[in-house]
Amino acid sequence: MGQRPNLPAEFRSEARIAFAFLVETEGFAEPEDHDLGLTYCRVDLEVRLCCHLRRPEHCVWTRLSPIAPDGTRGWGAYLDDLYTAAGCGPPQDVPSTVHNRRSLLKRVHQHAEALRRLLPRLPAHFPER
Repeated sequence: MGQRPNLPAEFRSEARIAFAFLVETEGFAEPEDHDLGLTYCRVDLEVRLCCHLRRPEHCVWTRLSPIAPDGTRGWGAYLDDLYTAAGCGPPQDVPSTVHNRRSLLKRVHQHAEALRRLLPRLPAHFPER
């Protein structure tokens, strides 16, 4: 019998690939690991990627938090809410539910694409929800 996949490790690995544009072109530092995923930071914004693999529902979510000039981190908002509010598309473009390994990896890329579309429309210190 084969080994069971380590989904949190696969999530982090895939997220480093899909969100590499944040470091390469958007001015973010290399990601830092946290208990549920990765955090990308730049001077004005934190992007926190999370993979929650507990019952009753497995999910992936991305939260953006503004960072004020004095370094104070705001509460922020979820990617799907910001994506919709900015007119980038419907919340269905940023699904969170995970059913299996394949859907987990797919969600990572869907979130990366949504963030790629959102960043140019995101005002400095966006309003929190």
